Amino acid sequence: MEYFSGFNESIFNLTFYGDLNHTWFLFPPPPPPPTMHSDILRYFKKYAYLITCIVGILGNIIIFLMYTRTKLKAPSTARYLAAVAVADSGFLLVVMCVNLEESYRIRVHTVIGPCQLITFGDHAFSFLSRWYLTAVIVEKFIGVMWPRKKTKMCTVFRAKCVIICLAVMGIVCYLYTTWFIGVYGDPPMCRLIYSNKQVFESWKVLSKVDAIINFVIPYLTIFNCTWMIAFGSWDFRKRSREWYLRQRRAAAPEVKEFKTTPLLITLATVTLILSVPNSVMRILAISDDFVPTMTSMFLMILFHYFVVLNSAIKICIYLLSSKTFARQVGKQFCSIKDTCKKSNTTTE
Repeated sequence: MEYFSGFNESIFNLTFYGDLNHTWFLFPPPPPPPTMHSDILRYFKKYAYLITCIVGILGNIIIFLMYTRTKLKAPSTARYLAAVAVADSGFLLVVMCVNLEESYRIRVHTVIGPCQLITFGDHAFSFLSRWYLTAVIVEKFIGVMWPRKKTKMCTVFRAKCVIICLAVMGIVCYLYTTWFIGVYGDPPMCRLIYSNKQVFESWKVLSKVDAIINFVIPYLTIFNCTWMIAFGSWDFRKRSREWYLRQRRAAAPEVKEFKTTPLLITLATVTLILSVPNSVMRILAISDDFVPTMTSMFLMILFHYFVVLNSAIKICIYLLSSKTFARQVGKQFCSIKDTCKKSNTTTE
């Protein structure tokens, strides 16, 4: 029987089973699921995950191209949004590899090398996705609260430095996962297995530290900065209702700053709504007195899918929240369409 570990961002990556003399179990074995529920979950994971990952990767590629190949790349914020798209694509690719192994019997995850790489990528891309979003929210907070200082504090060069530093930090901090994870058993499975209780305790400590760094700090930062940005935007619009005041402030740097806030406020709000439940479940799962039930395991699967969905629907958020982004996407598609027409005409 397989057991969910609850440590990893993807609850499918770490599995515990086997002889108690050789394996330390994180959870006591849950009761066997009913057949109907098992079938529903199996079909859900088989189709919903794969479709969501493919659509999400394509959407994130479009986001990356828009913020690196069009006029949208001018502000420093574009660097962070392009980095978020890369991190989300990496996370979706990892989830898709696990899903291909579990639902389609395509051996990708249970091979020595890819097993460790996928587990590392799961942790690292999740870390980068959250912290890149935190960085862009903090930059927007600076622009809203101190708009005249943003030109000095929030530059393209500094954005690149932050992106590179976070990437190096993610690589260094999560290299430990490659040591704890391996391919064991018959049939082979990519899982956490060891016979030393001290190693188990070390993993638990690292998991708790990861919960603070990867969930508590970024989500609290995003929440606090977002509501202050929203309040600042509301207060500015309230003060700018009169025509004379709007005309007087037309050249002020904060006007442009407040016009770009809806996208990031929506992005942060959706991320918090879809990601926080899964983070809460993970924090509960690493507590010593946690006992899994069918309900808790079902919620783990559901909340994890919300995280996958959050990484996949950002293209929809950009299109709905930013007229400039939607306009640029439309221009690029029209340009591609015209190029194809000219190519066909020349060929004929």
